[in-house]
Amino acid sequence: MITQTKNQSSIPAAEETSIGRIHVESEESLSSVREFPKIEFTLDNFVSGKVAQTQILSSDLRTGESTQRLQINQGWTAPIGHFTTNVEIFVLQGELSQGGFRLRELSYSFIPPGVPTGPWVATEDTIILWMPDATPSYIMEPYSQLAQIPENSAYHINAQKGVALSDYIPVKEVKSMPWETTTFLPPGSARRSLYTNKQTGRATWILGLVPMWIEGNFLAGHPTTEEAYMISGDVSGHWCMQDDPFNRRYATMEDDGYYWRPAHIPHGPFWTKRGALMLFRTNDRLDCNWILHNTDIGQQNFEH
Repeated sequence: MITQTKNQSSIPAAEETSIGRIHVESEESLSSVREFPKIEFTLDNFVSGKVAQTQILSSDLRTGESTQRLQINQGWTAPIGHFTTNVEIFVLQGELSQGGFRLRELSYSFIPPGVPTGPWVATEDTIILWMPDATPSYIMEPYSQLAQIPENSAYHINAQKGVALSDYIPVKEVKSMPWETTTFLPPGSARRSLYTNKQTGRATWILGLVPMWIEGNFLAGHPTTEEAYMISGDVSGHWCMQDDPFNRRYATMEDDGYYWRPAHIPHGPFWTKRGALMLFRTNDRLDCNWILHNTDIGQQNFEH
């Protein structure tokens, strides 16, 4: 069950204009989500509130699409089964085993619906970002007669054909990946791509920034929703806060800071003092519509 997040605002827009998730971007969310309310997390056949608590960072109350900071106790187990919607997992702390795959700190998994997974076990107290596309169910009946060993999910026919071969990512470890050049940002930035949908452009990636990196004298809007979680570091600049999105305010995003932003809302420019390591997600391809930060510069160019 998805409930209202602590940080959802009373932005003065009619309810019928809602795009689904509510804009989450405030001094509080950017500073840290560690103190967001914790509630019991239950997913039948998978995990119960006795061993798991979650902090809802953003959600669509109609569909159950969400980003949650989920804490699972050491010793939790779940049988072989499959989800009924796409589920993304990013490990912030601790370790899970998903069948024969170890999801350690800074590991990522993309699990499409219908792909058998498990058995699951938390070998340590673990904190993950739990990111389903809708309210998931966990179906275990087709596998209930199988021995609960990793091979029986990995070798299953539904893990060896179709969408499982094109989209399924059992595990990627950020620490093992090479850095790639970013498309829009100036030198001092790089990315590690975790998932890309080649049809829609939907993507999940890690952004790295060197200390004292600066973006430039511009702000940007994107024709896609965008969210980010600060794994470590800081980013300061002009943010389009949820209570007044078109009048940006200066603030700093710090460790465990978070935002979820609707498409087209201008934001920036930004810079970092210590450097930054961030998880980014977009629902569609990320393009940029640029705007000068200081409009007087543009006016001067026309006058001279």
